[in-house]
Amino acid sequence: MDVTLEKKIRALRSGAAYESTGEPIEAIETHFAWVFLSASHAYKMKKPLRWHGLDFTTLAARKHSCEEEVRLNRRLAPSVYLGAVPLVCREDGTLHVGGAGHIVDWLVVMRRLPSHLMLDHAIAAGTAATLPVESVGELLADFYERQPPIDFSPSAYVHRMTAAIELDLAELSAPDLNLPRRFVGSVADEAQEACGRVRADLESRARERRIVEGHGDVRPEHVCLSDPPCIIDALEFSLDLRTIDPGEELAYLSIECERLGDISPAERVLDRYLQVSRDPIPERLIDFYRCRRAMVRAKLVAWRLRDPALREDPSWGERVQAYLTKAHEYAGRVLG
Repeated sequence: MDVTLEKKIRALRSGAAYESTGEPIEAIETHFAWVFLSASHAYKMKKPLRWHGLDFTTLAARKHSCEEEVRLNRRLAPSVYLGAVPLVCREDGTLHVGGAGHIVDWLVVMRRLPSHLMLDHAIAAGTAATLPVESVGELLADFYERQPPIDFSPSAYVHRMTAAIELDLAELSAPDLNLPRRFVGSVADEAQEACGRVRADLESRARERRIVEGHGDVRPEHVCLSDPPCIIDALEFSLDLRTIDPGEELAYLSIECERLGDISPAERVLDRYLQVSRDPIPERLIDFYRCRRAMVRAKLVAWRLRDPALREDPSWGERVQAYLTKAHEYAGRVLG
């Protein structure tokens, strides 16, 4: 039975598709999914798309991705991710979440979190200073300690960094993006030089088996300062992107908090992590990782410029430039 994406979206916008009828439903479109919000729950349906190595074009692939999203996110948000449930078509042709019928898609069902406790909202509202941000450092220290290490030889881990910088340079230099190639090249050169300066630190991280399967996308909008805190939206689609040094993940949070106008919550998280973990991370290595993550974010934002609907919006190009400028600044801190 073939049910169009448009029919699925219409049904999920309607309260009749859910067990609790009558609740207003808010629909939010992201790059990879549609998210439908009731007062108490969120339902995520992945788009049947193929993009940069992702392939969600089959029902089986979307089911697997939903199940992986639940499994991985229960590590840092166990009470939030309730399960993967089918979207079914009943005999009368109506679509419903769960129950008997022909399965036409799969949804991730989550408990809805209070927006005022999300770190990005707290930064925007100026309330982060009053919230227990340090608890996120404790959460991550416990999480990383429980993850089995992913082994790299010291030289292989350094190569992973240099190869990633080369890949980002190639992506950001694509002619269709129309980015300032000289500046992009200069930032990549600085990142490579900074990598050379912290080579001994990188080798030590590999030797000490610090690399783990982490979250992969610890940004302020994914951090909830509830009691206990939780972190949502792990990168379920790529083990490689989740293979990470805790220091790099913490550095990523810091550049994203800084972009929102207040780096201090991330600094509090890092300070608490360093206090409670048995993982001393050199400050120069954190700065190198900040440089790396800023380049990655520049690349991801730049890809959005290929969307005809966004290409004429100057704010996207400005965000790319801002990330590249931050990469330049943090490389400069490593280089002295």
